[in-house]
Amino acid sequence: MNAREWLAGEAATPDVVVLGAPIARASITPVESWSTPPAFREALRRFPTWDAEQSADVAQLRVRDLGDVQGDRGDTDARAAHQRLQEAAESAARRAAHVVVIGGDNSLTRPVMQGLMDATPGPWGLLTLDAHHDCRPAIDGSRNGTPVRELIEAGLPGERVAQIGIHPLGNAQEHADWARAQGIHIVPLHTVRRLGMDAVVTSSIAQMVARGVERVYVDFDIDVVDRAFAPACPASLPGGMQPDDLLRAAYLLGCDPHVVAADLCEVDANADVNNMTVRLMAATFLNFCAGLATRSRNGNRA
Repeated sequence: MNAREWLAGEAATPDVVVLGAPIARASITPVESWSTPPAFREALRRFPTWDAEQSADVAQLRVRDLGDVQGDRGDTDARAAHQRLQEAAESAARRAAHVVVIGGDNSLTRPVMQGLMDATPGPWGLLTLDAHHDCRPAIDGSRNGTPVRELIEAGLPGERVAQIGIHPLGNAQEHADWARAQGIHIVPLHTVRRLGMDAVVTSSIAQMVARGVERVYVDFDIDVVDRAFAPACPASLPGGMQPDDLLRAAYLLGCDPHVVAADLCEVDANADVNNMTVRLMAATFLNFCAGLATRSRNGNRA
């Protein structure tokens, strides 16, 4: 069985539900990221369910693909689609312990996380793997550069946010200054390279838990990866994270019992080269699921 066949399962009581978010209107750079969820599903055919390195088979997870939320191609902006996403995320969270959303541009993080928090109130935290802080002011409404700022301004404490992989040339100084002023735990690329992903993920989660976080939402912005490996990400940069570091982070976060939801975003499948970015996205998802399977095998559920 390949991973696409596994995702096509229709478990009545799933461990994880998958939701597509084909949105693009809120992207600062014009993109066709509405094309990515179906391309992501197709890319899963290239992968088995067995992760030999971790001795984990994601097929042991009961999965339900809920399909795509109505996107924003027919809308003038992303507002209606964001509302649909928030409602769909809230509904998904009531069906399974773990929710994974496939984007779509990064503006989805704000409505999806708000929907999850509506479904399960409590001390939430946000961990991003991203080249950017996404702390632009939302003066023109929700955009793919605003979700972290929007969530903090809506009440998420900045000290409950961690950002891994921030690129030295990825952000305006005023946005970086704003992020630091909110108390965000920032792990730049050079720290990832110096300490290694295992240490970085462990310390980031530990800091969030020390600040009262019980549930963690992870935003996998694929543009954290070096542009040579992520040509379909409009904002990916030279000198970014290596793919193996992203995949390692995905596995580690899947293993962590505090992590209950994730999104994967910022890929425009129609701009890809030889499907390399979409396949990286699919591999990130499968590494995350391998972590969930390892967690389940060890009896450590969220």
